[in-house]
Amino acid sequence: MELSYCDYFLRWIDELGLTHWNELRYEHVLKYQKSLVDRGLAYDTIRLYLLPVRRAAKWVASNWPRQYVNICQNLRLSRRSNQPMEYDEEAGNPYLSIPQVLDFLHWLSMNPRNHPLIVGVAMQGLAGLQMKEALRLTWEKVNWCDETITIDGEVKNRYRIRRIPVSGIVMWILKKYSEPRGRFGFVIKEYVDHKNYSHAVAKNLKRWDASSQISPKDLRNTLQTAAIDGGWYSYYVQRYVGHAPQTIGERHYHGDKGKRLIPLFRQQVVDHIEEEVRRWKAPMNTPIRPMTDQEISDKIARRLHDPCNACNFEEGSQSPNSSKINSRREGLEPPTA
Repeated sequence: MELSYCDYFLRWIDELGLTHWNELRYEHVLKYQKSLVDRGLAYDTIRLYLLPVRRAAKWVASNWPRQYVNICQNLRLSRRSNQPMEYDEEAGNPYLSIPQVLDFLHWLSMNPRNHPLIVGVAMQGLAGLQMKEALRLTWEKVNWCDETITIDGEVKNRYRIRRIPVSGIVMWILKKYSEPRGRFGFVIKEYVDHKNYSHAVAKNLKRWDASSQISPKDLRNTLQTAAIDGGWYSYYVQRYVGHAPQTIGERHYHGDKGKRLIPLFRQQVVDHIEEEVRRWKAPMNTPIRPMTDQEISDKIARRLHDPCNACNFEEGSQSPNSSKINSRREGLEPPTA
């Protein structure tokens, strides 16, 4: 049976006009694999068609190591048959811009049944958290005074912990749409299972925009894409979203670590997010309230003079919603349905 697979490959390379083994390249094997996928063959069938090619490439490289390399060494076969075998520069990755994330949050806020999703979408799109990171965040990890959140847990088989400041609108959403019950437990208590959360977000993304091709986990692409497009993508953006240092200099010699990272995160990342949020053309009736320029200036001034009073930025604001939120937090007014 393997001989028929081998004959098929030989006929295929004859059509390309290739005669000798030294004319074969890795690109030819990728094209051959793509031709098998285009035929609609199953994963196991494609694997059998590629088996003689893999064995021949390994045999040639082991017998003549100075003349040949294994051209199939980096060949990977995915069960997702619709996944392209070659990177397409024009395709890119799906994402929402920061204004689009805010538009989606506004749309979610119009239906009270969607309110449990608002916090998760805001932390993914406006703070760069992974889906599981947002779902396992607890109230104990939210610091209202410093306006920071602590993210810990296992990511890609490694336990990681990082502390990042978040923008004012994320803190405002945390206060408005999640009532802390004794400041313990999960922030998004309605969706502990990531599958249920992912299904709910995907369903609402389609209802919000039927042409949207973005998946719920891709919401965290917003921050990095905005940084690249805005010209402020840097080492601090990578660390902010949880990427490990890549170079030797970043791992061993970079001096901005520990407590120094928090003010640098604010300067290099959060301030740019606030600027993007201020550019959002908010609808007149939206309950998603970005901070005004005056409130941001007052907040920065309080942070410089007394960092521990920074958590009171909403108590000093003139928003008509702030008194209601504060009274609910103090137990003076029950939350509305």
